Formats: sequence, C-alpha cells, structure tokens
Amino acid sequence: MFGLSKASKAKKIYDSLSSLLKSIEEWSPGKKIPKKMWTDPYMIGYFFKTVALSELITNKKPYSASPDQIILKLCFENHICPDQFKEFEKKLFDLMNKEFVAKEEGKLNFDSLGNHVSKEVSKDIDEFLLGNRHASRVIFLLGGVLKKEIQEKDPQILEAKEVTKQNKEKDTNVAKKLGLKYRDMLPFYLSEIYLKKRIENL
Repeated sequence: MFGLSKASKAKKIYDSLSSLLKSIEEWSPGKKIPKKMWTDPYMIGYFFKTVALSELITNKKPYSASPDQIILKLCFENHICPDQFKEFEKKLFDLMNKEFVAKEEGKLNFDSLGNHVSKEVSKDIDEFLLGNRHASRVIFLLGGVLKKEIQEKDPQILEAKEVTKQNKEKDTNVAKKLGLKYRDMLPFYLSEIYLKKRIENL
C-alpha cells in the first residue's frame, strides 16, 4: 500500500502539471515535447524544481521542507519523461554534483532578488540554477508567497504583468464561455516568457 500511495501522489503531481506540458507541446515546432528538453540544463532545472515544489504543496508541507525523492523519481520516470528518464536522471545528478562542488568552493553568488550572479561557474550550472529560480518564481506566484520586492523589480515579471493586463478582457471572456471564473493569468504568462522561446529553439 505504501508504494501505491507514493505512485498515486506522483500521478497527482503530474496531473497538476498537465496544462504546462500541453502548452509546451503547442509551443514546440513539432507539436510534441522535444526529446532534447530532458538533457537541457535549464529545462532540467525548471522541471526538477517545479516537481519538487509541487510535491511539497500537494502534500501540504512547508516550502522549506525536503521533497520526497521517491515521489519525484516516480513522477519523472512513470509520467513526465519515461522514454528519456535515464538520460534525464544522469544529467540531473551530474548538474547537482557540479552545483554542490561550486557551493563547497564558495563560487555561488546571488543578488538581492535571488538571481544567480556567479561568474566562475560553467554555463550548464548557470542555466540549471536559472531554471530552478524561474520555476520557483512561477510556483511562489501561484501560491501567493513571492516576495513583493521581486514582483516589483524583476523585469520578466513586470513584462508578464503587462501582458496579463493587456489580455485580461480576452481571458475573462474565454473563462466565461467555459463556465469558469477568471483567474489571475500572471503565472501562466510568466512561464510563457520563461519557456516559449527556449522550446522553439530546442
């Protein structure tokens, strides 16, 4: 029963990400999730952090807690990227190891907004940490816990706010037609800014 519980929790997390994965399919020139996505450092960072934070939210844990590694593994292995899981896992462990070494050597530096600003790390680590950061911002926005200072100063969030404002009437009408209430689309537009061009260029 214990294993089934973890498997069902992994499926629940995957279901919560289905709209994001659908958007990625739509943004991709091939209209399907690109295989390269699962070996790309930014995308690995983005999705690993998204799934980790989703596990904490789904299981009502604080954001500072450690996610259940088995649930994370099952989510990727069984649902998100079963065909590319081995390559994804190998690259993820490689990136995490490099990040740990850079941290031990004191090479990781962040600015007041939490942006990674180190100059001494390899590009793949920089991209991995950027993916982590972007995923956190989207999830924290969804959860209503993103720091006000970041919302007021981050250029991509300001851009997403502008797009949200411009599209509010259209999005309200779409929601109405579907019999739904309008919900804040800022996290969606922010994830589009973060991901769409990258997906198109993979």
